[in-house]
Amino acid sequence: VERMESISRVNSSDHVAACQRSNVIISLIDEKLKYRDSRAKDFSAKCQGLKFLPFVTKPAGFSLNWKGNYFKMATMFSAAELYTVEHQDVVCLLKPILNENSPSFKGCGSISLAVKDFLGLIRKPTINLVLNQLKEVANYCEDITLYQENITNACYKFLLEAMTQNEANKVMITAELKDCSFILVENTYVDAAKVAFHLNFEAAPYIYPLPNKYKNNFRELFESVGVKRTFAVEDFAKVLESIRQDSESKQLTENNFQLCRRIISEGIWG
Repeated sequence: VERMESISRVNSSDHVAACQRSNVIISLIDEKLKYRDSRAKDFSAKCQGLKFLPFVTKPAGFSLNWKGNYFKMATMFSAAELYTVEHQDVVCLLKPILNENSPSFKGCGSISLAVKDFLGLIRKPTINLVLNQLKEVANYCEDITLYQENITNACYKFLLEAMTQNEANKVMITAELKDCSFILVENTYVDAAKVAFHLNFEAAPYIYPLPNKYKNNFRELFESVGVKRTFAVEDFAKVLESIRQDSESKQLTENNFQLCRRIISEGIWG
């Protein structure tokens, strides 16, 4: 414990040296655990609160607000404050990520499962945290990147799995997302009222078909929050009214005129 506490002092002048010391301490913990040291459990809670672990800095090309960017590069965290890279896509905008690179790359080195368990690092994010991550990523609606798609898909996957575990989770997730613009379609995020599983003509930015990859992988999630099988006449009527309001008594643009024709011929009468 004293060696772990000393890392803060070392880190104040030499971050790489602090990472190296962190790596050594992790190896020592691993050795103690292998020999089933009876005192290990007594120190576990205290060790989880000590700031001796480095975090991952923002990846190249990552255009969103990576949580790690809010801290100085030499900041050390406790295990209780970090999540492992396994959960990066569902927490990285809200929580710092443990850096298991080698000390020369400002990490603490690879950590065994036994040590992760000892430090409390084998834990899943809460449902609320992942919901907030999804809401956060959905704030970025321009030039959707692969990073953003991966984060979005990871959140969908996590929440779908949580929904299938018990009814309470399903009720909570549905309530949180029902009126939220969280569905990624055509380079933007929209709410469930604007999406249907089937729509055979182009009607953006008013209504959208659910992308096939989501139909196949996350059907129950989207059904639960109210994505319809198909749009009803009332939905198409609302689109026509929205187009009228957006035109503000001006002549319809060619695009909107053609959209109105499609809404009537393929939607209402289709």
